[in-house]
Amino acid sequence: MKMEKQLATGWGGIVVLLTSLRLVGTNPTAHGWFGGLAVLTVVLVAWQITRVLASWRGDNLTVKATWQLVWQHRWRWGLAMVWLTLLTLPFGLWGLSSRLLVRLRLSATLINFVGLHRHVLGGIAIMGYLVLAIAGGYYLPQFLRRIAPYPLPPCQKGWWRSGWWGIGGGFLGLFTAELLVGVAWWSGSRLPESFSRPMTVGLAFLIWAVLSAVGVWLFIGVLRLAGGQSAAFGSPWRLPDWRLLISLVLIGGLNAWQAVNQQPQFMATAIISHRGVDAGHGVQNTLGALRHVSKQRPAYVEMDLHETKDRHWVVLHDENLQQLAQRSVTPHDLTLKQLQRLVVRENGYRDHLVGWETYLRAAEAKHQRLLVEMKTTPQDTPRMIQRFARQYGQRLIHDHDAVHSLDYRVVTRLKQKVPRLPVGYITPFNWVSPRSVPANFYSFQRISLSQEFILAAAQQRINTYVWTPDTSVAMARMWALGTNGQITNEASRLRRVIHQPVATQRWAVLQNFVLSYI
Repeated sequence: MKMEKQLATGWGGIVVLLTSLRLVGTNPTAHGWFGGLAVLTVVLVAWQITRVLASWRGDNLTVKATWQLVWQHRWRWGLAMVWLTLLTLPFGLWGLSSRLLVRLRLSATLINFVGLHRHVLGGIAIMGYLVLAIAGGYYLPQFLRRIAPYPLPPCQKGWWRSGWWGIGGGFLGLFTAELLVGVAWWSGSRLPESFSRPMTVGLAFLIWAVLSAVGVWLFIGVLRLAGGQSAAFGSPWRLPDWRLLISLVLIGGLNAWQAVNQQPQFMATAIISHRGVDAGHGVQNTLGALRHVSKQRPAYVEMDLHETKDRHWVVLHDENLQQLAQRSVTPHDLTLKQLQRLVVRENGYRDHLVGWETYLRAAEAKHQRLLVEMKTTPQDTPRMIQRFARQYGQRLIHDHDAVHSLDYRVVTRLKQKVPRLPVGYITPFNWVSPRSVPANFYSFQRISLSQEFILAAAQQRINTYVWTPDTSVAMARMWALGTNGQITNEASRLRRVIHQPVATQRWAVLQNFVLSYI
């Protein structure tokens, strides 16, 4: 009983440190405290697993003996922690993934190379991840036997059942957390504002408690599977030392309060029509779609430009026209006049491709601001961006338009030629500090976005847009994260979402909180 209480205290200590890391890591500039807590957490995890391995024989190691074993295997522990971090980084890492990545500073050239070759490099990364996971699963039992204080006994009958039971319990805990999010959604429109926020904090605390237990429970399940044991590991449900229990309640409450009240949150949101379309009315990037969506008065109409064979620009997103025009040609294969004769079809509509000059004049006639995405390909003429800046830079400034691109070279060259033109960088995924790629604004990819990236940009007084939330749930989540604008195919739907009372959307804060863990 004493051993189990000590093990439960160890698990509780790990939860306290991990939660403290979440709190400190919220500030992207708090490097010292974050690094110190991270090292302390790694040491405590090594300590706890060593004591767990000793418990398989019923022994209770002394503090000195435990430290000696951890130090003896310090290099193995270091490699194991690197493996564990790399393996869990894409899946939240207890909410620490974004807090680690937002501190990563790399050269803009490297970041741009990865972004432009993301499909090839992404496939390589997936293969490497699978190799890492398979190799880790194979060597994990050997690792446990090497660091164990004593030779481990043979696998006990039924060990697999206890291991999978632990993992199944983890998924049950996640389901419980989602039920609590559902409670927030149900009560949001039924409770007064004065009660809504405190209740959301309380639900966030319960979610934290459930997810903390889930984390320990899953860890125990993995250890049982890897070690082939069904012995006790220190139940996550057994209460630790009362002083640590008070610390858990305090740190959990602070974590819940911070999650619900952290700013920016529910900011005034600019509605940006993706490819100039709203709710499938019209063909993307055409004049017909522009005429329809401009009636909604979005903050911007986002559209795309490709260079043509005769060094003009056509309003088009895809590099190949197979999908829209059923012709396997690229903009560089045809002149602008040839492209404008093509009929494109989408959403049950048909229209013609349009040149950039014509589209720009139509937007100016309707006093509609544009967010221009500059597409680049290897076939572009060498000084295409400089030519665009010379011909249209001052005109775009006069119209209060903006430009963004997936190619960071576009950002730097436009800023050199037209410093007053707002130019943003589009992130295909969020994996480095925004400070690595300075820009006037950022268009963040939605799936991997977290509040830490938005806060890092806000600390530089830089606006953040997100692409492309199209469902009401995704829109509410991005609004709760505090983005300054949303680039969406459903502009009218977004308008309805952001005009809802904030109290009815606080469930989205809890949903973001849950997703940050996984």
